[in-house]
Amino acid sequence: MKAEAAMLPARRFSLRKRVAWRLIPPLAIILLLNAFWAYTSAMDAANRAYDRSLTASLKSIAESIHATGGRISVDIPYSALDIFESGAQERVYYAIIGSGGVRITGYDDLLPPVSRAAVDAPLVVDMKYREQPIRLASLTKRLYDPELVGGDSVTVLFAETTEARTRLAFSLFMESLRPQLVLIAVGLLLVVIVLKTAFRPLVDLRDSIRQRNEEDLTPVSPSNVPNELLPLIDAINYHMGRLGKLLQARRRFLADAAHQIRTPLTVLGAQAEYGQRQSDPEEMRRTFSSVVGTIRSTHRMANQMLTLARAEPANGLIHEIARLDFAELVRDAAGELATLAQKKNIDLSFEGPALSVFIDGNATMLKEMVSNLVDNALRYTQEQGHVTLEIARTESSVVLRIVDDGPGVPEIEREKVFQRFYRILGHGDADGSGLGLAIVREICWAHRGQIMLGDGRDGHGLAVEITLPAALSSQADHVA
Repeated sequence: MKAEAAMLPARRFSLRKRVAWRLIPPLAIILLLNAFWAYTSAMDAANRAYDRSLTASLKSIAESIHATGGRISVDIPYSALDIFESGAQERVYYAIIGSGGVRITGYDDLLPPVSRAAVDAPLVVDMKYREQPIRLASLTKRLYDPELVGGDSVTVLFAETTEARTRLAFSLFMESLRPQLVLIAVGLLLVVIVLKTAFRPLVDLRDSIRQRNEEDLTPVSPSNVPNELLPLIDAINYHMGRLGKLLQARRRFLADAAHQIRTPLTVLGAQAEYGQRQSDPEEMRRTFSSVVGTIRSTHRMANQMLTLARAEPANGLIHEIARLDFAELVRDAAGELATLAQKKNIDLSFEGPALSVFIDGNATMLKEMVSNLVDNALRYTQEQGHVTLEIARTESSVVLRIVDDGPGVPEIEREKVFQRFYRILGHGDADGSGLGLAIVREICWAHRGQIMLGDGRDGHGLAVEITLPAALSSQADHVA
């Protein structure tokens, strides 16, 4: 199931569509808020318009109320009740209430508002009457008749239903909403156009990279690129830089391999042809012995070249980092070459601390580095010689020192011997390929270390000193 899921194509999405879809919710919210404000404003305008007629009818009724000799007379004008234009479906209700709550005329169940109106100042409120919304106007009027019992003021109530107001408010709302909808539609069209032009740099960037030669890994120019794309451009350029180093290392490896393998292959061909022409068995054995030696030398060189290619930081192959005991690794590498030391009667010794020395690194590559150094020391040291491996530990580093009493390396040659296939004339083993120290330096650099060449004891031989960063816990006392 996991394999099938891995084979499924990645789900794609359009950044332009994603931005457009994410603009819709805020635009919808803005539209709703604007519609709410527009409707509120329309309702307020309708109320102001109708409230003028409502208060006019209220004042007209109030003016028709008089008191004489302790009696209140009311003559409601017909015009006060006929406040709507022809065809209106509104219903009106009124009531006149004397002092002490005595209802003089009007609807018995029409109650005044909770808030008491000031004298001669109309109060207009929204209420519910007989399960329907109404707009109620209230006015308190003084009659200035001292003979009235309980007070000389009356409360005039006049109400109307709100259907006409609602229709007018809705009409005003729709009138204001239409141009806003047109503006929003135009705005969305402009957003689509802007998004199309805003993402044009991405298309230009794609075209410029597609038109490149397959070997063109030059950095992408950040000019004419939006600031939001700069992190992507930086990542692309960084990756191109790594690819450039990798391709350069591989080209160098292929060139070196082609150059170095051509000669032993030519020698092998010549030796084989020479052996074919021989009839003497002894001469044929010597020829085939030379062929075997050439094959071994070529095999060793090929292995070293592969190791060097793996060790180069540009290839990024030294990634399996673990904490390891460097002293134990050095002892193991030296132990594997003890047979070669015995064969040449060379004294191979190890001097190090009793405690473990920890570093963080790739065990395989570090062992290859130590093996190359010990192998070089044994090959270049004469019989009955000495090769000593020393390990020292400081607060922040680990130092490996390999000292031999061989011919050494002249000071003028000490930087050149790290070059690939470089060999000092008149020194060393004919089977050597000149890659050993190049491999050592690449592995050392890959582990953030340093390597130095110096004189051996008493100015004779060679001393190779490698300094590597110690692990953080290397100061702990771990018994070796």
